[in-house]
Amino acid sequence: MSEKVWGDYPIYYKQPFRWARYHAHTKPHFFFSVLLGVSAPLLLLATPIRRKLLYSDHEPIPRVYPLPTRARDASLSGYDD
Repeated sequence: MSEKVWGDYPIYYKQPFRWARYHAHTKPHFFFSVLLGVSAPLLLLATPIRRKLLYSDHEPIPRVYPLPTRARDASLSGYDD
């Protein structure tokens, strides 16, 4: 005698939350991959709102060492520079 692991199969258009919960328990790899795929466009739309209301982007990391804007000292010799 086979026992059911998780109830009867719910019908999507009649019980959408029960249908989602059923698939989250029986096939979590499909359920969460679809959930992440659906949330990606929402995160892309949230970026301009974040820049406008919360905080702006960070300053870019410098890629070169900043050189001083003065003339070089001519009296230095060897590795003193």
